[in-house]
Amino acid sequence: MAILVGLLGAKKHSNRLYGKGWRDFGGKPVFQWNVEKGLKLFDKMYVSSDYDYILDKSSQLGAIPIKRTDPQLLECPNIDYYKWCYQFMEEPDIIVALQVNSPTLDIKAIEKVIKLMEMGCQEVKTCHKDYTDYGSVWAMTKERLFNYEDPYHAKPDAWIVERSIDIHSIKDLNKALCQL
Repeated sequence: MAILVGLLGAKKHSNRLYGKGWRDFGGKPVFQWNVEKGLKLFDKMYVSSDYDYILDKSSQLGAIPIKRTDPQLLECPNIDYYKWCYQFMEEPDIIVALQVNSPTLDIKAIEKVIKLMEMGCQEVKTCHKDYTDYGSVWAMTKERLFNYEDPYHAKPDAWIVERSIDIHSIKDLNKALCQL
């Protein structure tokens, strides 16, 4: 049976919305929402951050912290970042990355992604209802990760339509709060 793990990356600061990942959202920090979902679904849930508060809080919840120390990892393609995180994991076959920006992500969407990966997909990603790339969840096998052709152009085996709000501004934050 394949070893699946969850991964959430949460920077201390965002270029578009200061402190987005650790802002209060419905009574808890934005990052905590998807960490908690990951802890329900995976035997191992990893959280990577350059901010000790996020790492400490995630660890208290039961996640495994990965300290991001290289500033280049804050703005690199997700594929490069996932490869870097992999060295701190226990050799998973599949990584399911949950986006910090999407606290209203439906746990059922994550479950669908997991099911498709368990059925043999090499890569699955979520998208908007118009099928444009979104990536609130992005899963891939170890083989796909380490042989990715173009980190700027995802070509998953399957897309899952997902309706959460991708938070990048106060307006987005307020829209997402309406989804609670």
